[in-house]
Amino acid sequence: MPEPRAQTQKSNLAVPGLGELPVVSVRSDRPGPVAVITANLHGDECTGVGVVHRLRHLLPERLLRGCVHLYPSLNPGGLREASRGVPGDERDPNRSFPGAVDGSMAERLAHASWTDILSRTPDLLVDLHTDSVRAIPYAILDRVCRGNGRRELDQRCQDLAAASGLTVLREYPRPRYLRYGLDRSLPGALVNGPGIAAVTLEVGPRRALDPRAVEVALQAALGVLTAAGLVDCPAPAHASVVPGGPWRRESGPRCTQAGVLEVLPEPGQVFPAGEIIARVRSLDGRTLQELAAPEAGFVVAVPDRCWVASASACATLAVRDGG
Repeated sequence: MPEPRAQTQKSNLAVPGLGELPVVSVRSDRPGPVAVITANLHGDECTGVGVVHRLRHLLPERLLRGCVHLYPSLNPGGLREASRGVPGDERDPNRSFPGAVDGSMAERLAHASWTDILSRTPDLLVDLHTDSVRAIPYAILDRVCRGNGRRELDQRCQDLAAASGLTVLREYPRPRYLRYGLDRSLPGALVNGPGIAAVTLEVGPRRALDPRAVEVALQAALGVLTAAGLVDCPAPAHASVVPGGPWRRESGPRCTQAGVLEVLPEPGQVFPAGEIIARVRSLDGRTLQELAAPEAGFVVAVPDRCWVASASACATLAVRDGG
């Protein structure tokens, strides 16, 4: 096989009222698939920024065919302020796609990003996000609810996600998936609109670059690109991968008392139905509530807070997916 040869080109995506976002394109001299990798749509989730920076320097040497478009930050204003959303807009930018040219700031950002991404005619998208400090890295699969060829697209997304080397979780069951507006996330809108394969990688803590998390997410992203035929860098299975499944994301049982939250299982530790997985204590140490697992599964992520209000979910869980 000939040595990879690729050219790197930088462009800018203009977002009315929000300035310009950089886009870095790495293009092989051999035709092939087109991939888009997006990061930092939630401004306080920055692992993906470091991953894109690494890919910018790795891909010119590793890209075998096709093209990869890198978006290091879809929300630089949120990055600067370490805030989840777009400054001046309380809406979740990742529930705003395909957006609106005259909408809120989050909808304008979504519209500009959506238009630019589709103009590049991608075959797949990898969206980089983060979870909490106490979390396993994982890949998320959106529910394919609309369009022709749903089964084939769903299988394509499964194959790409599995190639990340991470635990793969399906999203919430379809009724809640739609009620939560997840079909208006960037990957959700792509699989349920133009029918473009998409995978979300959730790796690392928020608000700061953790080099170890960047490395895990980098290997996972390269694994997805390998499955798509753009590079030859298979991802090793991460040590946290939970066998079995298929798994889906689920909210843990909710607290009925406010207090200090203590989650007992480590992320990735499997537990049976009925096991006590969390306690809420008063400041003086009294147990106010014990929360039992409604079904067998494992903890995916523990909230980044010690004090919880009443009605807060104690953790993000994974349970078996019934379809």
